[in-house]
Amino acid sequence: MRRLLVLLILAAALWSGYWFVGSTALRDGAEQWFADQTARGITAEKTNLTVAGFPNRFDITVEGIRFADPQTGIGWDAPFAQIFAMTWKPWHLIAALPPTQTIRLPDQDIGLAADNLRASVRARPETSVPLAMAIVESGAWQATSSQGWVLGAATLVASAAADPDVPAAYDISLDVADLAPDPVLLARLPDAATLPPLVQMIRARINARLTAPLDRNAADTRPRLVGLDVSDVLIGWGDLSVTAKGLIEPDDAGFASGRIGIEIANWQHLIPLLVASGAVKPEVAPTVRNMLQAMAEDGGDPSILKLPLTLASGRMSLGPLPLGPAPLLVAPTN
Repeated sequence: MRRLLVLLILAAALWSGYWFVGSTALRDGAEQWFADQTARGITAEKTNLTVAGFPNRFDITVEGIRFADPQTGIGWDAPFAQIFAMTWKPWHLIAALPPTQTIRLPDQDIGLAADNLRASVRARPETSVPLAMAIVESGAWQATSSQGWVLGAATLVASAAADPDVPAAYDISLDVADLAPDPVLLARLPDAATLPPLVQMIRARINARLTAPLDRNAADTRPRLVGLDVSDVLIGWGDLSVTAKGLIEPDDAGFASGRIGIEIANWQHLIPLLVASGAVKPEVAPTVRNMLQAMAEDGGDPSILKLPLTLASGRMSLGPLPLGPAPLLVAPTN
């Protein structure tokens, strides 16, 4: 009995030592990360950083967060962020984000209010800590821009999972339910418009291929997008639906090349939307309608408009409309 008691005390002492060593390393690593960002010229500020959760978890809480990258003009302000990990699998992180935060872009600030906004990141237990799965989930959320627009939805789930068959490739999915477009946009729609106030469904399934894996070395390897396989995209808004499928890869010169087939069912609903958004002037709307009508009839079904996004020879076009240069995916080697 005494021997068992000694073993239990020894095990408890070893576990306590492991937790305190691990929590100290996490705290020091987080502090060093903030210092590294500051040394790179990025504003990385906080008011407090604590590690708790003894004995079975590592709970990191960072308060008074403010990030700002002067080169990109992108920033983030949040009252707090929390990261949780079980002590026996520190490569699986769960993050809880605040109900309100601010995303700063070069031309606007976006206030984000969300219920139960959380994220989960799971890496493989290897030296390079490669990403295995990342998931972001939210209940009802609303984004309000300093430019005046408002956007919200009932739920959102986004994920990225490492492709088991292709190195540095990731299966990306997005599901949004009951998206509420900007009320100002809806108010501009004519009374004859039959679109409901909510976009019932947004779904996307895409495989993205990168130049390097997402792991602990990503800051040095700087992974870039070099391929997109769009297997399923669907937007359902009343009778209006948009689907897309296709593949984009670099050509011999490194420019994006390929084709994304876009089909819009009941495309007639697009015309009042384009006018309400300011993309098309009211006096031009009849001409646009006639053009789209002719394109739909050429496709074989007048109710379905086919607008392929084509990238070839360093140029992009949407149906017959030129869009300009195609993005460079792979830099020239000489």
